[in-house]
Amino acid sequence: DDDDARTNNMEKADRLRDKSNFEQPSAVTDLLHKHESSFEMFDATLSSGKGLRAVVAYKQGDEIMRETAIMRIPNSQPAASRKAAEQLHKNAIQRAYNSLHHESQKSVMALASCNEDGTDVARTPQGVYDTNSFRLENDPKGGLFLTIARINHSCRPNVTHFWSPRLQQKLIFAARDIDIGEELLTIYGPGQCMATKGRREYLNERFSFECNCEMCREGNANGGDERMLKIQALQEDIALQSSSGLVSTTDVEGQLASVKKCLALMKEQGLGGGAFTKTIFHHGYDICLAAGDYDGARSYLNSELTAVMDSEGVHSTKAIEIEEALKIFHDTE
Repeated sequence: DDDDARTNNMEKADRLRDKSNFEQPSAVTDLLHKHESSFEMFDATLSSGKGLRAVVAYKQGDEIMRETAIMRIPNSQPAASRKAAEQLHKNAIQRAYNSLHHESQKSVMALASCNEDGTDVARTPQGVYDTNSFRLENDPKGGLFLTIARINHSCRPNVTHFWSPRLQQKLIFAARDIDIGEELLTIYGPGQCMATKGRREYLNERFSFECNCEMCREGNANGGDERMLKIQALQEDIALQSSSGLVSTTDVEGQLASVKKCLALMKEQGLGGGAFTKTIFHHGYDICLAAGDYDGARSYLNSELTAVMDSEGVHSTKAIEIEEALKIFHDTE
């Protein structure tokens, strides 16, 4: 009975594909089938609609799913004017949508369209795509993922996503331990660490909703807003030192103190997952390496490797590169 109920939930999540759609980009792949019993779709809230929740427990760094895009659209269109580029973008989305099997079209149109829903304007493929699609790292095309699009937002997410150019799939990883029954929540933005007011303004402007997640409800009650602003300031300082070549032996202790402080604040704010910390660990590695502190550099590199594996997978290109770098440290001992 449990298996039947779970299968029914997967059908409701529109994660089965028709044979006639086999050669088309699809939200379901053979690699995804092994995850079908690990989460389910449910009615989240009146404001966020459908969501996904765990039906098994996950540990931080566990891969929850991987998905192939059902639609891939160029991020930009060469045109003589902005209006012409917008029309080309609209046409590209419509062509991709028209090529889908009718069941896949129904699944696409079941997703939200933040600028059309709640208005007199009918929901369109472009509205759905522009609301739910992702830019995929350095890939010139974005992608719409039917299942991942069902993951709702939190400013303190418990899952993060990573685009794998090698697999041509988006992977979802647990950013922390997740209990059975917990909703899977990712972060829609902003890209900077902002106080509650700034985050809510961004999300309302971009996605037409006011965030009421755990972090936003807390606001500055426990110093959260102040922490977020401190994290942002530290990240900017650390990034500036690296990008401008200021990493040197002149203030190693001060620079490493900034790295350690940033990591501590991120953990306290509930943003200690690998996707958030891996860049900071790498800065710590750069600082130690420039100072000739090879033990410190190796320690930060090991921490970066763990963060990368937790957020990109053990076989990601970056993880392999770091493992090779660690071998050099080992060989030179």
